[in-house]
Amino acid sequence: RRRRPVWAAASAARPRQRTHSIAVAPRTPRATSQIRSMILGETPVIETTGLNSRRISAAIVIQRPPEDVWQILTDYDRLSVHVPNLVASKRLPSPTGGIRLYQEGAQKIFGFDFSAALTMDMEELFGPEQECRRLQRKIRFRLVESQMLARFDGEWVLQPHSRMLVPPPAEVVAVCEARGKPPPEPAVTYSTKLMYSVNVTPRGVVPVPAIEWRVREDVPTNLRAVKEAVERLPASDLARAHEEALAAAGGDPRVTVPRQ
Repeated sequence: RRRRPVWAAASAARPRQRTHSIAVAPRTPRATSQIRSMILGETPVIETTGLNSRRISAAIVIQRPPEDVWQILTDYDRLSVHVPNLVASKRLPSPTGGIRLYQEGAQKIFGFDFSAALTMDMEELFGPEQECRRLQRKIRFRLVESQMLARFDGEWVLQPHSRMLVPPPAEVVAVCEARGKPPPEPAVTYSTKLMYSVNVTPRGVVPVPAIEWRVREDVPTNLRAVKEAVERLPASDLARAHEEALAAAGGDPRVTVPRQ
């Protein structure tokens, strides 16, 4: 009878160690979107989505509530007034009764004048639930026609960002003091994180690096232009709150309250 080697006996005496596998839950599109919204800034993030396709994303924080940002972005016929790289922006008749938009931009690419005209269908995703619960508002756009681009689809996302307390104007405080009443509490509002993403595929022989470079340069400029346009608007929600406080204090509600 053959004797087992010493090492075999020792190995048999050792208890077998159990191995544990850790299951990693797949990342859902919603989780990916939340992560993207947290890390996005003014510097564009560029992703290669195909041989001749790119996805470009960026974001900016605006010190106004989402309804003020929405007011500028949905002013389709006047977007060229607010966005410096747009030569024209106007609504067109839509066969579906929706929002069809024509835009024309003029820029320089490597020293040459470059003009790109395109027609897009816009979809506004906003309703009473978003307003009540302060959820995201979205404007999605999809390319309908362009001689330079085969794809230009993306979205604007407006997300409440941080809570802000704004003290009442001096006029409201003065009326309250004259009436012997305490001044109203500061008005509560929110800043907005505005996110923009677009999937770009040029048509024909147009090289994607040229389009990528141009869009990468334009996106931060356009975001800052929207921010400036929004922050020039009268703060309608704050003015309304202060006018209500003025009326409650016994002041004349017809008096115009200074805009913040």
